[in-house]
Amino acid sequence: MHNWKLFGGLFFLMILVSCKTINSNRILFPEEGSALIIESLPPSNSTSQIIPGDVLSIDFYPNNGELKIIGKVNEQSADEKRNSSYVVDQQGNVTLPLIGSVQVNGKTVDEVKVILIGQLSKVIREPFVQVSIENERVVLFSGKDAGKVIPLTQQNTTLVEVIALGGGLKNYAKAKEVHLLRKINGSYKVYRLDISSLDNMKPAATLVHNHDIVVVNYYPRTVQNSLQEINPWLNLAVAGLALVSIILRFYP
Repeated sequence: MHNWKLFGGLFFLMILVSCKTINSNRILFPEEGSALIIESLPPSNSTSQIIPGDVLSIDFYPNNGELKIIGKVNEQSADEKRNSSYVVDQQGNVTLPLIGSVQVNGKTVDEVKVILIGQLSKVIREPFVQVSIENERVVLFSGKDAGKVIPLTQQNTTLVEVIALGGGLKNYAKAKEVHLLRKINGSYKVYRLDISSLDNMKPAATLVHNHDIVVVNYYPRTVQNSLQEINPWLNLAVAGLALVSIILRFYP
């Protein structure tokens, strides 16, 4: 009887500990009862904000771009082309020729363009400026055991296109529960989207931004998968019980 009580205690303890491991590979899901505000759709007029680590392609020419058009700048050497790429440092600045350091953190590409035109107007005549982000990407978790970084090579890439580039929805994924995490003014906003129905294509057509994180919820693991995680603990408990039983034979 004593052995059975010991076994029961060990088994119960094993269940308590192993419960924490079930669904342990879930990531970026809101907890039940969380005060996190989840909205339905991101604003359609929002644009990507530049953050440290972004690589900006910046080109500027005098006389409203006359040199670019007439001088065929596209034939410049590869080394000269690389010089138009500038990494945003941890303070949110880029350092450019002629005008030096410029603060770009939290600004959009269009806002940076306006700032550069204003500063370049002091040193060159009628500046023509082009600005873009070279390393735009989205992080996608498209279901159970599926994660990928998706480069944004096209403008106006939609949510459903990102999921397609990631290989589609994976096993147990819930098309009705897609979370879009977007950093705005230093803090993340969370949007829950339902892309399961043809009757409402608006969520699927949501435009993604640089640094967005897309997380597709998925159905909990089956009993079989849960038992696979519990199995090491079960083996440990059985081994422990066997050891205790051997000890009790010599010390009743």
